[in-house]
Amino acid sequence: MRFKKTKLLTLFLILNIFALFSSVIFIEEIYKLQFTDSEYFKNKALSNRQKIEIIEAKRGSILDKNYNEVSESINAFNIGIYPDKISNKENASELLSPLLKIDKSIINESLNNNKNYFYLKRNVDFDVGSKIKDWNYEGINVEKSSKRIIYTDSLKHIIGHVDPDGNGIEGLELYFDNSLKGKDGELRYEAAPNGDFIPQGKSSILDPIHGADLVLSIDHELQYISENLCIDAIKATNAFKCSVVFVNAENGEIIISAEKSNINNEYFNINLISGRALYEPGSALKIFTIGSLLDSQVLNENDTYYVEDKIEIIENSCGKLYEGLKGCFRDFLNHEPYQLTVKEIIERSSNVGTIKVTEASSVAEIENYLMKFGFSQKTGVELTGEAKGGFVDYKRCLTCLSSLSIGYSITVSQYQMVRAYSIIANGGRDVKLTLVQKDKVEFIDNEIISAEMSERLKKLLINVVEGKNGTGKSLRKEGYIIGGKTGTSRTHIEGVGYSEDRFNTSFTGFVETKEGPIVGSVVLWGAKTNPSSEYVTGGSTAAPVFKKIITYFVPKD
Repeated sequence: MRFKKTKLLTLFLILNIFALFSSVIFIEEIYKLQFTDSEYFKNKALSNRQKIEIIEAKRGSILDKNYNEVSESINAFNIGIYPDKISNKENASELLSPLLKIDKSIINESLNNNKNYFYLKRNVDFDVGSKIKDWNYEGINVEKSSKRIIYTDSLKHIIGHVDPDGNGIEGLELYFDNSLKGKDGELRYEAAPNGDFIPQGKSSILDPIHGADLVLSIDHELQYISENLCIDAIKATNAFKCSVVFVNAENGEIIISAEKSNINNEYFNINLISGRALYEPGSALKIFTIGSLLDSQVLNENDTYYVEDKIEIIENSCGKLYEGLKGCFRDFLNHEPYQLTVKEIIERSSNVGTIKVTEASSVAEIENYLMKFGFSQKTGVELTGEAKGGFVDYKRCLTCLSSLSIGYSITVSQYQMVRAYSIIANGGRDVKLTLVQKDKVEFIDNEIISAEMSERLKKLLINVVEGKNGTGKSLRKEGYIIGGKTGTSRTHIEGVGYSEDRFNTSFTGFVETKEGPIVGSVVLWGAKTNPSSEYVTGGSTAAPVFKKIITYFVPKD
């Protein structure tokens, strides 16, 4: 009996201890809920009913130099699908097919093969998305989006494009993505279990920071005009491609960067060819190779040379039976030997004269001078894939100096040429090429050549147009101050070699305007014919395009 009583007492004691311990734990938890962790549980309860909606920032628009909108974002919709919620997939396919312009069999296949949520089509037109949204079709989700559009086809490769999420992935859209896309905002509010807004609940809003607009330096009307001139030039010359670049020589702003391709373009099918492709500039480089000796005071403009119509750098290389390395250089047209000044050699674009002038120099000296003007370096223009060009690797061949002096043995981009000519035209100061207005970028003001040297080179280029025997005399125009240099070089085709009947013809030069010098370049890539002349040259093919374009910079009063 006594044992049984002890057992009951022990059990009672255990139960009391357990009850006491449970009470302590319960009181402790209540204390935490009410005091110690009250804020935590309060916020957790709030988070279960708090909703967050993203307020998308609008991507900045892109405008041309005259503030015409050339690209912007417009309202659109994404069409998403919950496959398990669509009861009649065949019906859904038939309804969506004509609006989304997707074959109904493809839509039906997607509905049957996907188990999870997916996008059937993104960034559809606003009107189309609105119509689908009005159906309120179970399983079809129509969500807000934005669509990037470009109003000017001639700028589409420069502007580039964005991905379905609105991120820049090419061109200026990529380069200026951070400033264009802005920063999304958000709306926080309390909602009932059914998702309805609770009027008395807490709410807050963080305003989005919309993307900044980007103002280009390009004039889209001149861009369009230049493309049409290129179309005509391609028809006349059967060139693979035509490209036009014009810049403000004072600040490097690119006003025109246009191009057009032949429908039968086999070898130069490159977008943004002015910065991404390379060519040998030919005679357009002579102002720099001869200029290097003028600048170092080795000679002056009036020094005279005896100039034949051909010159042998390798003995007997001009002979008909010669089969060795190319060592014979000729002037464009046969002529009797004559005395020419340095000024006249540039005026006539004499290969033989240029080679004789530069005999007093070396490959290293000329290359160093060319690099001062930015050759063999990227210009830094705001585009991906820019080519930097350069010089041939070998330096000690017998013909290396002669070849370089007349614009071979070096590859350049069209952007590099206009930058280099801009330095001559603006008084000798370096410029950074840019596709956006100058207040958006940092400019450099380094002196590359003296103002006095700049003036001397400008006069030589003006004489190419004004001189009696100038290769650019077709550009003469009353009331205009024009200077520049023609260029003609055999087209080098990748995997083929130098063409026998195709030439890269160009004219690079400047025209004086009230706002300062404008530098331009016209290149016909692989020109083959010329209806106005038996010769395919820069003067007969590219210069006429240059002449028409400059009338828009110096209009008649």
